[in-house]
Amino acid sequence: MSVNLPTNPSPAQATVGKDYLLYINTGTATVPIWTLIGGQRAGTLTRKGDTIDASDKTTGGWKASLIGLLSWSISLDGLVLLQDAGITALETAFNAGKQVNIQFVYPDGKYRTGWGSISELTIDNQYNQAATLKGTIDGVGPLSDLTDPS
Repeated sequence: MSVNLPTNPSPAQATVGKDYLLYINTGTATVPIWTLIGGQRAGTLTRKGDTIDASDKTTGGWKASLIGLLSWSISLDGLVLLQDAGITALETAFNAGKQVNIQFVYPDGKYRTGWGSISELTIDNQYNQAATLKGTIDGVGPLSDLTDPS
Protein backbone atom coordinates (compact mmCIF):
# COMPACT_ATOMS: atom_id res chain seq x y z
CA MET A 1 0.00 0.00 0.00
CA SER A 2 1.39 3.41 -1.00
CA VAL A 3 1.40 6.22 1.55
CA ASN A 4 1.36 9.86 0.49
CA LEU A 5 2.92 12.28 2.99
CA PRO A 6 2.56 16.05 2.79
CA THR A 7 5.52 18.41 2.42
CA ASN A 8 6.08 20.84 5.27
CA PRO A 9 5.17 24.31 3.97
CA SER A 10 7.41 26.03 6.54
CA PRO A 11 9.97 28.37 4.96
CA ALA A 12 12.58 27.39 7.59
CA GLN A 13 15.96 26.93 5.94
CA ALA A 14 18.08 25.77 8.89
CA THR A 15 21.06 23.56 8.09
CA VAL A 16 22.66 20.69 9.95
CA GLY A 17 26.27 20.98 11.11
CA LYS A 18 27.20 17.49 9.91
CA ASP A 19 26.69 18.66 6.33
CA TYR A 20 29.56 21.22 6.42
CA LEU A 21 32.91 19.74 5.36
CA LEU A 22 36.53 20.85 5.39
CA TYR A 23 38.97 19.92 2.63
CA ILE A 24 42.70 20.48 2.20
CA ASN A 25 44.38 21.01 -1.18
CA THR A 26 46.82 18.18 -1.85
CA GLY A 27 47.39 19.25 -5.45
CA THR A 28 48.86 22.57 -6.57
CA ALA A 29 47.66 26.17 -6.29
CA THR A 30 46.69 26.14 -9.98
CA VAL A 31 45.30 22.58 -10.12
CA PRO A 32 43.85 21.86 -6.68
CA ILE A 33 42.96 18.39 -5.51
CA TRP A 34 40.50 18.83 -2.64
CA THR A 35 41.06 16.03 -0.13
CA LEU A 36 38.49 15.56 2.62
CA ILE A 37 39.87 15.77 6.15
CA GLY A 38 38.47 12.53 7.55
CA GLY A 39 36.81 11.92 10.90
CA GLN A 40 35.31 15.40 11.16
CA ARG A 41 32.95 16.05 14.04
CA ALA A 42 33.11 19.82 14.23
CA GLY A 43 34.58 22.68 12.27
CA THR A 44 34.07 26.26 13.36
CA LEU A 45 34.69 29.07 10.88
CA THR A 46 35.33 32.34 12.73
CA ARG A 47 35.64 35.72 11.01
CA LYS A 48 36.62 38.73 13.11
CA GLY A 49 37.53 42.37 12.81
CA ASP A 50 39.82 44.18 15.24
CA THR A 51 38.02 46.91 17.15
CA ILE A 52 39.56 50.36 17.01
CA ASP A 53 38.42 52.83 19.64
CA ALA A 54 37.25 56.00 17.87
CA SER A 55 35.73 57.63 20.96
CA ASP A 56 36.33 61.28 21.69
CA LYS A 57 34.80 64.12 23.71
CA THR A 58 32.08 64.65 21.12
CA THR A 59 30.62 61.11 21.22
CA GLY A 60 28.35 62.05 24.13
CA GLY A 61 29.96 59.78 26.69
CA TRP A 62 29.48 56.76 24.44
CA LYS A 63 32.21 54.63 22.93
CA ALA A 64 32.58 54.72 19.17
CA SER A 65 34.25 51.85 17.36
CA LEU A 66 35.68 51.25 13.91
CA ILE A 67 36.60 47.91 12.41
CA GLY A 68 40.31 47.50 11.71
CA LEU A 69 42.14 44.48 10.37
CA LEU A 70 40.04 41.46 9.44
CA SER A 71 40.95 37.85 10.20
CA TRP A 72 39.55 34.36 9.95
CA SER A 73 40.28 30.97 11.45
CA ILE A 74 38.91 27.45 11.44
CA SER A 75 38.88 25.28 14.54
CA LEU A 76 38.56 21.63 13.63
CA ASP A 77 37.68 18.65 15.78
CA GLY A 78 37.35 15.03 14.77
CA LEU A 79 38.36 11.44 15.19
CA VAL A 80 41.89 10.29 14.44
CA LEU A 81 41.68 8.07 11.38
CA LEU A 82 44.90 6.23 10.62
CA GLN A 83 45.96 6.38 6.96
CA ASP A 84 43.56 9.29 6.23
CA ALA A 85 45.03 11.42 3.42
CA GLY A 86 43.52 14.67 4.75
CA ILE A 87 44.87 14.19 8.27
CA THR A 88 48.25 13.14 6.86
CA ALA A 89 48.34 16.36 4.79
CA LEU A 90 47.55 18.44 7.91
CA GLU A 91 50.32 16.73 9.90
CA THR A 92 52.81 17.08 7.04
CA ALA A 93 52.07 20.81 6.67
CA PHE A 94 52.29 21.38 10.42
CA ASN A 95 55.63 19.56 10.73
CA ALA A 96 57.07 21.45 7.74
CA GLY A 97 55.67 24.83 8.83
CA LYS A 98 53.90 25.15 5.46
CA GLN A 99 50.72 27.07 4.84
CA VAL A 100 47.68 25.09 3.70
CA ASN A 101 45.03 25.85 1.11
CA ILE A 102 41.61 24.91 2.53
CA GLN A 103 38.06 24.69 1.23
CA PHE A 104 35.09 25.07 3.60
CA VAL A 105 32.05 23.49 1.90
CA TYR A 106 28.44 24.34 2.80
CA PRO A 107 25.56 21.81 2.57
CA ASP A 108 24.37 23.27 -0.76
CA GLY A 109 27.80 22.74 -2.35
CA LYS A 110 28.86 26.38 -2.17
CA TYR A 111 32.27 26.94 -0.65
CA ARG A 112 34.91 29.37 0.60
CA THR A 113 38.64 28.88 0.08
CA GLY A 114 41.70 30.43 1.63
CA TRP A 115 45.27 29.97 2.77
CA GLY A 116 46.12 29.44 6.40
CA SER A 117 48.78 28.42 8.89
CA ILE A 118 48.18 25.52 11.24
CA SER A 119 48.78 27.03 14.67
CA GLU A 120 47.59 24.02 16.69
CA LEU A 121 47.33 20.30 16.04
CA THR A 122 46.52 18.12 19.06
CA ILE A 123 45.84 14.40 19.31
CA ASP A 124 43.91 13.45 22.45
CA ASN A 125 44.06 9.73 23.19
CA GLN A 126 42.36 8.97 26.50
CA TYR A 127 42.19 5.26 27.27
CA ASN A 128 38.38 5.05 27.43
CA GLN A 129 37.47 7.22 24.42
CA ALA A 130 38.08 7.37 20.70
CA ALA A 131 41.29 9.22 19.82
CA THR A 132 40.50 12.74 18.64
CA LEU A 133 42.27 15.39 16.62
CA LYS A 134 41.86 19.10 17.35
CA GLY A 135 43.44 21.93 15.44
CA THR A 136 43.33 25.55 14.42
CA ILE A 137 44.03 27.02 11.01
CA ASP A 138 44.64 30.78 11.13
CA GLY A 139 43.95 32.62 7.89
CA VAL A 140 46.71 34.16 5.82
CA GLY A 141 45.01 36.84 3.76
CA PRO A 142 41.35 36.85 2.82
CA LEU A 143 38.89 34.00 2.82
CA SER A 144 37.10 33.90 -0.52
CA ASP A 145 33.53 35.01 -1.04
CA LEU A 146 30.95 32.25 -1.08
CA THR A 147 31.41 30.52 -4.44
CA ASP A 148 28.80 28.54 -6.35
CA PRO A 149 30.46 25.56 -8.09
CA SER A 150 28.01 25.60 -11.01
